[in-house]
Amino acid sequence: MTTTPSASQQINAIRKTSLNATARAERISALAERSSYVENVLCHALVASLSSEVWQRDARASLQVFNSEVDDSGFDLVLTLGPHARYIQLKQSHDEKTPTKCSVRLSFSAMPGACVVLMAHSVVDLRLSSFRFVGGAVSSDPMPLIDALSRSKAPGRRNAEGQRKIREHYRDVPIRMFRRALSAAELLDRLFPSSNVV
Repeated sequence: MTTTPSASQQINAIRKTSLNATARAERISALAERSSYVENVLCHALVASLSSEVWQRDARASLQVFNSEVDDSGFDLVLTLGPHARYIQLKQSHDEKTPTKCSVRLSFSAMPGACVVLMAHSVVDLRLSSFRFVGGAVSSDPMPLIDALSRSKAPGRRNAEGQRKIREHYRDVPIRMFRRALSAAELLDRLFPSSNVV
């Protein structure tokens, strides 16, 4: 039995083929060079998508958004919906390459409401296509235990022997631990499962 591709799969296939090899390579190179810019754009798109979903469900409900001014606690964003709060570490990847793991700070993973959201986007236009989520079952739970996972290696930093420095307080969370291919509506349900607007 043959399955018909979903509308989003068809759109992504059209976007993927709309760039020639040179333009695609330039975009992928720019993603690495301008990663902070890209992550900011995607963060705003994520907040807009989730806010739109909340509005559709209850126009009187309010998704509150707080940004982390200093990146030393492991989270990029705090979202609240009613009494429920999520501390979110954002990760991003383009549709043509999914990472095998994400580095997460141990102390962050133990915080109530901590979670990681991996935002998948188009190389062509940075449109969000899907989300992956790992976190507690309810917004007051910490992430699943990650202490026993492999220690992360620092990106780009190598010692005199050419080995990358081990980041003792970080763990590599394998992508298989994430709930995958979630829409904005499904992500909202994962973030705030006990909210009255969900």
